Amino acid sequence: MNFTSPSPHPSVPVIQTRQQFEAVIENILELKAQRTELETAQEREITAIREKYRVPLAEVESFLTLETTWAETWAMANPSAFTGQPRTMHHARGTVGFRVIPPRIDRASRKWTWTAITQKLTEASWGQRYLRTPAPEVNKEALLADRAKLSPIDLRLAGLKIVEGERFFIAPNVNTEDDSANESAWQEAA
Repeated sequence: MNFTSPSPHPSVPVIQTRQQFEAVIENILELKAQRTELETAQEREITAIREKYRVPLAEVESFLTLETTWAETWAMANPSAFTGQPRTMHHARGTVGFRVIPPRIDRASRKWTWTAITQKLTEASWGQRYLRTPAPEVNKEALLADRAKLSPIDLRLAGLKIVEGERFFIAPNVNTEDDSANESAWQEAA
């Protein structure tokens, strides 16, 4: 099918008769059919491309997961190798290190619902100040602000915990030059 692009700014016709109106409606319906056909063809091509790369991408993802686990295990066992704040190690092609996870309030376990936590805070002598009203809901910001004052045991009994720490990361440099001349890091380390 041959599709033509509409002109950028067609002149606005003045429809004066029922016949002209019917012609415009017929054209609109044809354009909608063309659009649907093009979208369907586009989706078929996208699906074919996704299928072509599905297996190789899954294989690469599997190796990434495996080797990232190896790297993280080594990094956790050798914290002195990472300097500065945040703790990082720079390479020609990227940066490896630990990012600080900002503290956040979370449920102590999956069995706790926010409704049950709200009820426990309502019942606890110390918990009222950590509820928003009129409909009681957990005020996570207030809990975070007072985290140094709060007992981990009290939080746990209310179904809460404070999550914080570091997360391991490996980030490639954004603007790397042609890597085709470079040998793999794995081969260099061997």
